[in-house]
Amino acid sequence: MSAMTASRQRIKQGQKTWKYIHDANSQSVADLSKIAIEDGKTTYTYGLMFRTWEQYASVFSALKMTGENKARVGVLGSTSAEVIFAYYGLNMVGAEVSLVPAYSALTPSKVIETIKNEHFTDFIVTDDFAQINLINDLFTKKASLGLRNIIIMHIPIAGVTADPAFSAMQETKYGFLKGAFGHVCMDNLLKKYGNEPVAYAPETSQDISVILHTSGSTTGTGKPVALSDRALNAAASAFYKLDDIQLPWDNLVTAVIVDLSNAYAFVDQMHVPFALGATVVTTPAGVLNPNFYKAIPEHKISFLFSISAMFERWTKMPNQGDFDFSSLTTVVLGGTSVSAADKRRFSKFVKEHGAGDITLLNGYGISELGGACCLSTPDLNDESIGYPIPGVTVRLFNEDEQRFMAPNELPQEGIMYLNAPSIATLELDGEQYIVTEAIGRKPFICTNDLVRIDEDGKLTFLGRANRYFLNEEGKRYESGRVETEVARQQGIETCCVAPVYVKTTHDNIPMLCVQTLEEIEDDIRTVCDALKQVFITEKALDIQNVPVRVLLAKELPKNGNGKVDLYKIGRGEVEGTVYTVEPVQIFGELTDYRLVPYEEGPADMIQEVFDGISAEMKSNLPGHKMKEETPMGGMNDMFKNFGDVNAMSKQMMEMMEQMNPAKCDGKNAFPMPFFPPVPENMMPDKKQMKQMNKMMEAMFPTPQAMLQKSLPVMQKQVDQTIDIMSKMNKAHIDMVQKTFDQNVAMVNQFMDGLNKFAYAGTEAKKDEKDAEDVENAENAE
Repeated sequence: MSAMTASRQRIKQGQKTWKYIHDANSQSVADLSKIAIEDGKTTYTYGLMFRTWEQYASVFSALKMTGENKARVGVLGSTSAEVIFAYYGLNMVGAEVSLVPAYSALTPSKVIETIKNEHFTDFIVTDDFAQINLINDLFTKKASLGLRNIIIMHIPIAGVTADPAFSAMQETKYGFLKGAFGHVCMDNLLKKYGNEPVAYAPETSQDISVILHTSGSTTGTGKPVALSDRALNAAASAFYKLDDIQLPWDNLVTAVIVDLSNAYAFVDQMHVPFALGATVVTTPAGVLNPNFYKAIPEHKISFLFSISAMFERWTKMPNQGDFDFSSLTTVVLGGTSVSAADKRRFSKFVKEHGAGDITLLNGYGISELGGACCLSTPDLNDESIGYPIPGVTVRLFNEDEQRFMAPNELPQEGIMYLNAPSIATLELDGEQYIVTEAIGRKPFICTNDLVRIDEDGKLTFLGRANRYFLNEEGKRYESGRVETEVARQQGIETCCVAPVYVKTTHDNIPMLCVQTLEEIEDDIRTVCDALKQVFITEKALDIQNVPVRVLLAKELPKNGNGKVDLYKIGRGEVEGTVYTVEPVQIFGELTDYRLVPYEEGPADMIQEVFDGISAEMKSNLPGHKMKEETPMGGMNDMFKNFGDVNAMSKQMMEMMEQMNPAKCDGKNAFPMPFFPPVPENMMPDKKQMKQMNKMMEAMFPTPQAMLQKSLPVMQKQVDQTIDIMSKMNKAHIDMVQKTFDQNVAMVNQFMDGLNKFAYAGTEAKKDEKDAEDVENAENAE
C-alpha cells in the first residue's frame, strides 16, 4: 500500500461527502493543484473546485436551501461539472439532493410527478435537456408544487465531442431563457450571492445525502435509492484496499459515461475517483454521444468504468480509423455479464487501436450498495465477476434446502445476498423501498442473481434466480404461467422463459426459449400459432405477458432434475436463432404474431448502450404514440409532436395575459413579461428596474404606442417572438433528433414493415376469398 492510499484510508467516513473529498485532496499544495474536472474546454483544479462548491453553497444559503430549512432539492441535469458543483454545494449546507434521470426532461408530466412523489422543496434544472415548455410548466405550477426556489443552470456545450452548430444553438436558447428568467439563472445568482456566508451544516453523516434512481419502474423515473454520506464514503474507501489492482495513481484520469442519477455514474465514476485524487472528464450526453471516443485521446483517459455495449458499438462503427486508445491502461466492464470470449475480443480491438498492456476487468454492483460490489483481478481471463470488494459480505441461499449456506461450504451455488457498509438507507419518507434479510444480525439485500462460488472464493454470475420478474414495462411477468400455456400448444416439445437482464438499466426482457417436435417443418409458424392461441384466441394470459423475444433451439438443455436448465441458457450455452416478437394488426385489431430475426444493428446509441431500456422511456420519445394504421413518416413527422406539446403560441399568449405590473417609478412604466412570484430579496431595485425598462422599451412599445398602432402591431410582435422561440425550440429538437436518428430509422423500418404486412394480409384474405368464390362457382356448375 502506498503512503498516499494509507493516509487517505485514515479519513473519517462518517462525515459529509464534500468534507471527505476535501480532506482526501488537501493534504498538500500539490493535491490542491491537481486537475479535478475537465469539462469540455474548462479545467478545474481541486482547489478551484472546492472554491466553486463554496460559491454554490453561498447561493443555496442565501436562498435558504439548507438542511436547517429541511430542504430536499431535485436536480434534473446532465453529465456536467455544474451538476457536480450543485450536489457538493448542497451537501455543504446539509440539503438532501435527488438526482432525477435526465431523460425525464422529455416528458414534463414525469418531472412534475417526481417533484410530487419525492416531496421536493426546491428544484434545479439544466438548460441542455430541458425544453422551454418544461421550464415554463415549472414556473407556472411552482406554487401548487410547493417549490420555494427554481434555479436554471446553464450547461455550455463545448469540447472535442461537441457539435459546434448545436453549441451555438444552445447559447441562443440560453439567451432567451436568461432574458425571461434571468433572476433565477445560476450565473446571475452566483454574481449576487456567490460571496455571501455559507450556512455550513454539521459535518457528520446524514441518512439521506443523495437519492439516486434505478430504471424500469412504472414511475418512469426509476425506484429511488437513498444513500447516506457514510455509505458513499464507505464505497469510495473500499478502493483504497484493492491491493490486487495496480491503479495508475500518477495518471488517474477517468470519465463519467452515463447519467449522474445512476449509482454507476455518481459513485463509481465520480465520487470514487475524487476520493482517489483522479481527474474526472465530463462530456455532453456521456457515452450516448457518438463522439465520446474522441474524449479518450483528448483528455488522455487512463482508467474507465465502462459497459460492454459501448465497446460493442465501437467495433461496429465505420470510422474506426479515428480511434486512439493509447492512453487507456485499465477498463472495468460493468452493467452486464461479460464472457471471456468478449473480453478477449475487446482487448484485441483496443490494442489494434493503440492500447498497450491494457487490463480489462469484469465488475458487478447494485445501486442499493452504492455501486461496485465485486471486481475481477488481472490474472482472471474467464467470465467470472471476481471477488467481493473489501467490506462486501456475500451469502448464498440454497433454494432446494431453503437455507443460507455457510461461507466455508465451498464450492456452492445459490441466490446471492449482499451486505456492505455502503448499504442504502432502507426507508424514504416512511416508505420502505429496500427489503433486507437479517443474517447474523446484519441486513442483507437479495440480488435475485444466481452465482457460483469456487473453492478459492471466486464468484461467477449464472443468471437470474427469480421465476417472477418485472418486465420492461415495470409490470409483473408471469414466466411460469407463460411456460405452462405455451407448452400445451400443438407442436411444442418443451419451452421456458429466460429473463434477459441488463443491470445497467435494471430491466428484464422476457425471452421464450422453444424446442418444437421433430416432425414440425415450420418452427416459426408453430410458435406464432402458439402465441396466437394463448394471447388472442383463448386470452389465457394478459397481453403484457407476451415475450419480447423468442429463442428457437434444436434442443434445450436439461439439468439433473430433468428440467430445462435456465442457467445454461442465461450463459449463452444454447445454440439457436433469436427472434423479436412483433404483433400483426389489421385496421387496429390484433390478429396474429410474427417472428423477425433479432439483430443488434451496427451502432445504435440507445439499443446497444442500454439494451432493454425501459418501455416507459421509449414511450416518452417523440413520435412513439402514433396511430397504428398510419405509416411512420420522415424525421420531421417524428418530432412534429414536440411542437404540438410545446404549443408555443398558446403559451406565449398565456404569458402575455398573466403580465404583472412592474414595481417601479416613472410615467412610462409598463407591464413586465410574466414572472412567477419571487422572494422580496430577489426583486430588482429601482435602478435595475429602470435599466430593465429601457431595455424592454426597445423590444416592446409603450402602452400609448400600443394604443396608437392598435392590436395588429402587438400581434405582429407576439408572432415574431413566437417565431424566435419556435426556431430555438426546433434547434434543440434537431439535436434530440440527431441523437436518436438511428432509433427512429428502426421505428420507421418496423412501421413500414408492419403496414406492408397488414396490407399483404388484407390482400391475401381478398385472394383467398376470390379463390373460394371461384371454387364455389365451379362446384355449383
